[in-house]
Amino acid sequence: MKFERVKVRNFRPYRDLEVDFTLSDGQIHIIEGPQGAGKTSFHKAIQWGLYGDSEYDNFRQNWNATAREEDERELFVEIKFTEDNIDHLLRREISTFNPDLERAYEDLKLVIDGENRYEGERAQDEINELLPEQLKDFFFLDGERIRKLIDDETGRKVKEDIETILKHQAIIHAKEDLEYVIDNKYDPELERAREEKSEREELNQEYKKIRDEITELEKERDELRDERGNKKRTLEETREELEKYDDELAQQLQSREDNIAQQKANKASELDELRDAWTQLPYAILEDTIDDIVDDLQERADDLTELRSSVHKQEIVQELQQEALDGRCPICGEEHVDAVPEVHANGGEDVESEDSLTDQIHSLRQRINTLNSATSPKRIPGGVMGEIQRLRNEIRKEESKRQELMEEFGGRPTDAEGQKQRYKENINRLESRLSDIQDGLDDKAEKIQELQSERSRIQREKQKKSGQKTIDDTIEKIEAAERAIDHLDGIREAHIEQKREAIKLKMDEVFNQVSQSEFIKGRYKGIDFAGDAEDDDSFVLELVKNNGSKKAMNDHPPSAGETQLTALSFIFGLNEYAKYSTTIVFDTVAGRLDLDNSRAQGQFFTTLEEPIVLLVTDAELQQLEESIKNHIGVHYVIKPDKNMDSTMELVDQ
Repeated sequence: MKFERVKVRNFRPYRDLEVDFTLSDGQIHIIEGPQGAGKTSFHKAIQWGLYGDSEYDNFRQNWNATAREEDERELFVEIKFTEDNIDHLLRREISTFNPDLERAYEDLKLVIDGENRYEGERAQDEINELLPEQLKDFFFLDGERIRKLIDDETGRKVKEDIETILKHQAIIHAKEDLEYVIDNKYDPELERAREEKSEREELNQEYKKIRDEITELEKERDELRDERGNKKRTLEETREELEKYDDELAQQLQSREDNIAQQKANKASELDELRDAWTQLPYAILEDTIDDIVDDLQERADDLTELRSSVHKQEIVQELQQEALDGRCPICGEEHVDAVPEVHANGGEDVESEDSLTDQIHSLRQRINTLNSATSPKRIPGGVMGEIQRLRNEIRKEESKRQELMEEFGGRPTDAEGQKQRYKENINRLESRLSDIQDGLDDKAEKIQELQSERSRIQREKQKKSGQKTIDDTIEKIEAAERAIDHLDGIREAHIEQKREAIKLKMDEVFNQVSQSEFIKGRYKGIDFAGDAEDDDSFVLELVKNNGSKKAMNDHPPSAGETQLTALSFIFGLNEYAKYSTTIVFDTVAGRLDLDNSRAQGQFFTTLEEPIVLLVTDAELQQLEESIKNHIGVHYVIKPDKNMDSTMELVDQ
């Protein structure tokens, strides 16, 4: 991070300031001014531009007093710098002033290479990538306060910062990340997995118990099913036997009933014949007399029939005669003929009418038919009586056999006694047992279903719970992370030890360059680190006496000048191997140094590769000028006014 230009507006004493470090090729830039003129404020302005400050300090300390009085609400610091030859333009400004709360709120913008723009936290992240804020004390130096870096306690505290400078933070962060993962992920996962394994084992026991219950229920269910099958078969057989019993009994009884009915029908028929025989018996006795009577009646009927024919003819003749008497022609029916005298065909005798004769003939024929229908019996009454008696005997036999059959089977098929009742009772018992079995099967099916649902739930719960494999995998991850941590520690320790030795050599070299007074050279030959590389005090400084013994900085503390030289040697030795680089800004350069050591310090500055900005008084410049005059870049002089505002003027070289 090489500074090229710094613009300041209303920051502390500076109303409007621009410092351009590109106006000269020298590496040592001078900002000269009397005490209280604004050297430290310029030092602060650069740090504020990079890292900002609190809202309260922005309002009360950083806002130029004159601008605040005039309510000029414009405050910014703009820094143009290069990093790896890429232009960066950083601008931090106050976007909002709140006089009531005495707060001033910042806004940050960063433009890289004229294209990439970042704002706010993103811009700050980019700056911290280039130079973390925690390291600013190693690059923005103050001769008065630099001495604190060699304090024993500070030496222990800055160890992490030093490792950050050496970019061991990547290793440290990786280690911390792994430790965080172990502590906050793997260890809880392992504990949870072990708890879940215990829960899983409990679930397994519960699962097995339910499985055994289901197995037992299924066994009982199968037994009930077998019993149900047997009972159904027995029930079917009993029903078949009952049906068969009903059929056999009914068939046998029906056969007897049919025989009895048939015999009774035969007996009734014989009785009818017996009646006919007794009725026809008189006709058999008078058979010859009846024949004679029939012949006489037939003869008389024939005579009457002949007489009726004669009467009919006579009636026709009489009708013709009457027509002739009446003057009407009996042939054509004309009435012009002459009437004829009356003639009597029967000589005047009266005869019966045709209708009367017809009635007599009909009566005779009925009598003939009646006599002809009186036939003789086919069987004699005695024979019929014998048959009737036989039929009566047969009926008695059939009724006796029917009674015996009914007594044998306990009554008629519709009775509630005997074998049929026993069949029915057996059927009722079987049906009742089958109903109980079905209820039992339903209960067991319901229970099995409940247990299966519970088993499925437990199985799902088991699947959610970690098993031994998860524990083994987690332990393996922890062990792998611990091995990685050990490996990172090994890498870091080896690198720290290597760099620590290099830093120690470089800071010892710097110490010998800047410690040129006879007093210092007469007492000390160098500086060293206390402890070993892996110890907490590995970066605590010690002075090495000429006799080889070491002097702890807190053991009879050295003078202010000795302390400043030691700290300066430490910082520049460290910066030699720093993975971060920036233009060093050094305030109060001479500090407590005497002339010899101050000039030696100036001579050392000329050997630096990175630019350095020295904030000095005129006296400090006089001490340094002889050593650095050929390496000075730009030289600005601070000019305060009566209002305590300051400007800078460029000094011609």
